[in-house]
Amino acid sequence: MFWVDEIIEDILKKIPKDSYLITDWTTPSGHSHVGALRGVIVHDIIRQGLEAKNKKAGFQFGFDDFDPMDGLPIYVDKSWEKFMGIPLSRVPAPDGQSKSFSEQYLQEFTDVFNGLGITPQIVKTSELYKSGKFNKAISLVLDNAQEIRKIYKEVSGSDKGEDWFPLQVVCPKCGKIGTTKVTDWNGKEVRFKCQENLVKWAKGCGYEGSKSPFDGNAKLPWKVEWACKWFIFGTDIEGEGKDHSAAGGSRDIANAIYRKVFSAQGRSAAGGKKEPPYDIPYEFFLVGGKKMASSKGLGVTAKDMVDFLPANILRFLFVRTRAKRAIEFKPEGETIPLLYDEFDRNMELFYKDPKQDLARAYYYSVGSDKEQTLYQPRFSKIAYMLQMPRVDVFEYAKEEKGSELTEIEKKEIENRIEIAKKWLQNYAPENYKFTILDKMPAVDLSEKQKEFLAKILETFQSKEDWSGEDLHKKIHNVKNDLKINPRDAFASIYQIFIGKDSGPQAGWLLASLDREFVLLRLQEIEK
Repeated sequence: MFWVDEIIEDILKKIPKDSYLITDWTTPSGHSHVGALRGVIVHDIIRQGLEAKNKKAGFQFGFDDFDPMDGLPIYVDKSWEKFMGIPLSRVPAPDGQSKSFSEQYLQEFTDVFNGLGITPQIVKTSELYKSGKFNKAISLVLDNAQEIRKIYKEVSGSDKGEDWFPLQVVCPKCGKIGTTKVTDWNGKEVRFKCQENLVKWAKGCGYEGSKSPFDGNAKLPWKVEWACKWFIFGTDIEGEGKDHSAAGGSRDIANAIYRKVFSAQGRSAAGGKKEPPYDIPYEFFLVGGKKMASSKGLGVTAKDMVDFLPANILRFLFVRTRAKRAIEFKPEGETIPLLYDEFDRNMELFYKDPKQDLARAYYYSVGSDKEQTLYQPRFSKIAYMLQMPRVDVFEYAKEEKGSELTEIEKKEIENRIEIAKKWLQNYAPENYKFTILDKMPAVDLSEKQKEFLAKILETFQSKEDWSGEDLHKKIHNVKNDLKINPRDAFASIYQIFIGKDSGPQAGWLLASLDREFVLLRLQEIEK
């Protein structure tokens, strides 16, 4: 059974109901790396799978824009260091146009996953806190501060100290939230101090005072906040990356807080839910063996990938691999052609037997798009044809298919042409690139290869047809008649025309050239 279907079956078994809420969150601290898409896609295909089982499934995606700025991306001017410790929603936008730092990057990421056909309901913690949505949760957390300190120590070994309260106040003097420490709670207000050296990445102003923690005046530490979100929204399903799902890590702490603080006395906002949401831990997305971080600018951004790969292929890149397995991606080399080949094989299987595992990978990759192509020329062929003079990819595709192309097929070919151009320019290995040589290169051909090329010349001179398909058949006929090794046969053609031992389909390569040019080059071999 395909891995997504396994999860769906397990969800229906463990939490049988008619309607599910799926949630996911991220901090808009910079350009979202492509790995951030894994969580979005995993949660969305779970929604898709549940809906296919006639269940209602809502997907809510949240931006933690009330988090303090605790790191400066390498691509942001160093003058922004003065905003360290201030909530991201209150830091000016680097582009000078967006409403805030967080708004610039959350909108960029929203546009990215919307472009993949993923359209969850968007929420922002800055607005949730300000509207009072967190007020009840804050009271429960502060009332149970001692229990939460105990959870941290038992689950992760972290001793927070008896004077620690799980809350950070927005300092009324300097506006920072990352530098304040709450030391007391009387049921209405908290006592706090904005400490100069509480953290290494920001300086506090030293202000001390008391303040109501409600309506956007303060926020919870994110591990505690995580459990609060489940309580507030009644989340049924939420996964997380490998770094948060390790034993004694963030997920374990949030689970314990949810059970002991929120559900212990039937306090859940979701009709008495006792257990944390169904968990779907997922592995890292690696580029060149490295985990990417948006705050450090490491790795390919999500926007870069969406600009490079079309939605169906990019979704397939994530969907084909089990969530618990790392995805290693290198756009260089043959990765892209092989990815397209695998997608095409899955597509063919889907239309033959949609229940096969590989067919299911295709099903979840195309999402709700029902208008899919039944035929496509291989990506590698398109990349080769783009380097041939006078070749019309659409005519080739029509000839290979044996019938007229549909509008959907034409659109997909257009997409592949654009991707192939970018790939050839930026990532393709040298064996995929070639140019037609103006002059005969120095070649060392065997007598069998010379005989083969002489027979090719004779065959080409006898008929006027100069189509790729016709030349392809003639070349293969000569090869079979002479019983020459196929590799030696085609290598002889490639060597005299492009100076390499391998290349595109020889028939279409020669058909793209002027007939007289080809005949003259073959005649030089006789000499």
